[in-house]
Amino acid sequence: MIVNRNTIREQNETIVLTAIINHPNTSRAAISHDSGLNKATVSEIVKKLLKEKLVVELGTGQSSVVGGRKPVLLKVNANGGYAMSLTITQTKISSLVCNLQGRIIAQYDLVRKVEASNIIDSIEEVVLYHRKSLNKTPFGFVGIVVSIDGFVHEDEIVASTNKMLEHLTAKHLESHTINCPISLENQNNLAVIAEAAFAQSPGYIISIELGEGIGSGILLKNRLFRSKNSLAGNLGHTILFPFGKHCDCGKQGCLNQYCSTAALVSEIRDLKKDSALQLEDLIALYKNGDEEAKSVVEHLVQHLSIAISNLVSLLDPEKIYLNGELFRALPECVNAIQTELDEMSTQNVPVTLSTLGKNAALLGGIALVLQQFFQVPQLELHLDD
Repeated sequence: MIVNRNTIREQNETIVLTAIINHPNTSRAAISHDSGLNKATVSEIVKKLLKEKLVVELGTGQSSVVGGRKPVLLKVNANGGYAMSLTITQTKISSLVCNLQGRIIAQYDLVRKVEASNIIDSIEEVVLYHRKSLNKTPFGFVGIVVSIDGFVHEDEIVASTNKMLEHLTAKHLESHTINCPISLENQNNLAVIAEAAFAQSPGYIISIELGEGIGSGILLKNRLFRSKNSLAGNLGHTILFPFGKHCDCGKQGCLNQYCSTAALVSEIRDLKKDSALQLEDLIALYKNGDEEAKSVVEHLVQHLSIAISNLVSLLDPEKIYLNGELFRALPECVNAIQTELDEMSTQNVPVTLSTLGKNAALLGGIALVLQQFFQVPQLELHLDD
């Protein structure tokens, strides 16, 4: 069998770099012990990474119990550059900038009607805003991930709640001002990537976002699940009630028509005969013990539990994360869904409220940028490092 020495060297470099990123304050000896690579190979790779300014030495650590030389501790050069993540809606561009270890450096919202004619100028404005306040680094911005509420296939927006952005590609967004790699992704996919990277989740997880629509991101064996046309995870358009309410997708009885925040608001408006009510009003009414608001939330729990139960049967995940404004305001709903699921199934899959909150998709974008920059398949990032 012919062995490609370059491939082996690249694989070994990935192993060493991954160990340093995922285990800050590690040492050459620890990497050699944990990876099985010999000490000379690890030392040579670390020397190369130090020269490239990807890694820095932190000083000496404690000797082992048997004595010997104190190890020199290593860490990724967190301040060597920046990763940027953007989420784009119809009325706003939200941005997050992190260092190379995933620690948040800055956030900024540009409130503006976003459409194809101004999206490049808008992104450039956000990039320039951050560049003015950031320190100069060896690598600068190492990449930008732009996420939308919709579907992205091969770096092209094929469907979005912001119809003005459909058919835009990452190539369209490139400019001399931005001057770094830029890519597009679906917000739900980024949310599940964030759970894997920042919450150190197990390898088979599903992240579900309850918003104007209901979407999910799926991670199988630590890899994002992508279908042939990148349409997987469209939980809101699975059928809850055959021949039920008409949906704008053309089907009847879709989950979105019963469980999305838009559906919940519509239900409480009908019950209260008040067309001005919003999601925050439903939440406030529920917290005040209003019986009609309680019935709306109970319907949500029952219906979403059925949909999640179907997902569990199909994909057998190790854990499910729930996110969205309503769940953050009423975390007891997550517990109620867990109870419903436990009664429906013997699989006992834990359901938990995401700790990443409204930043989940943005943090997923950061994780994706860093994966692409370091060329490592799996990261463990820490917001407080």
